[in-house]
Amino acid sequence: MHVPLGRLTAPQWRELTAVAAGELRLTPWRGVVVPVAGMTASERSAALARLAAAGLVTDPASPWPGVGACIGRPGCGKSHADVRADATRALTAVGGARLPLYWSGCERRCGRPRGDRVDVVAVPDGGYRVTRPDGAGRQSRTAAVHDLSDLATALAAITS
Repeated sequence: MHVPLGRLTAPQWRELTAVAAGELRLTPWRGVVVPVAGMTASERSAALARLAAAGLVTDPASPWPGVGACIGRPGCGKSHADVRADATRALTAVGGARLPLYWSGCERRCGRPRGDRVDVVAVPDGGYRVTRPDGAGRQSRTAAVHDLSDLATALAAITS
């Protein structure tokens, strides 16, 4: 299963430890492996439902594994936005799109992993600049997003 933005809450830890049979494995990819040896199919299904209800990602079709973010506001004085909260709200607008997205609170883009992904960068006057980098013969494309409910439209515009 996947931990959205790599941050577990105390209630999520409680659910994980309640479901686990004495062992949890954390991965470098913001995931948790819960060994299920000895569980019946119905017990596994119930455990997955509990973990999903706690806010952990158990659906393989979820866009969360491709989403990352810097610490943002209030943890960073240079950030123009609470990018983690905005990313969480915006994923409902994007739906099942599995584009790799990285949310940054400023132009420094702290923690941005290498590779091809869509940059969602907070701008000083509010809102975000969404950019698909050039690569594989494509030209870089950018769109401004002032309301997070417009993110799906902006992503469609720059990735088509």
